[in-house]
Amino acid sequence: MFRNYPRYRNITHLFFSSGLADAHSQNDVQSERGFSIIEILVSLLIAGVMSMGIVRSVSTALQTSKITEFNHIANSLASTKIEELATIPVPDLDSSFNATETNVSWPHFGCSFTRQTTVVVNADESRSVTVNVTSNSDYAPTNLELKTIFSKWK
Repeated sequence: MFRNYPRYRNITHLFFSSGLADAHSQNDVQSERGFSIIEILVSLLIAGVMSMGIVRSVSTALQTSKITEFNHIANSLASTKIEELATIPVPDLDSSFNATETNVSWPHFGCSFTRQTTVVVNADESRSVTVNVTSNSDYAPTNLELKTIFSKWK
């Protein structure tokens, strides 16, 4: 079969000497057939650790977003109450407007709030108004206080 060709010790010698195969030895070729189970397990471990970090970051971002939403709603409820009291003439504002409203809701929001209003008549006939808004949620506890002073123009 190989009469016209020089004799080679084995077929791999033929490939290596003729340049038809790369310069790896037969042992190197066998070791590169696939991944070992250890390599796969290490890869899975690294991917799992990275995934846990990503999931934690997304979870923290969602919780921060929800807390910000609660604070925004509480601020809006307090501002609305102060604006409502601003429409009343200053001499008519007194402690009769002190109130605690429970289960104050916000449209399309699944949580309710408690709003407490306090009006104090000061010595100079001005009125100090304080509105506290607290969420009724354990998920994102919110406690907001707005204060203002109403007085007559002189």
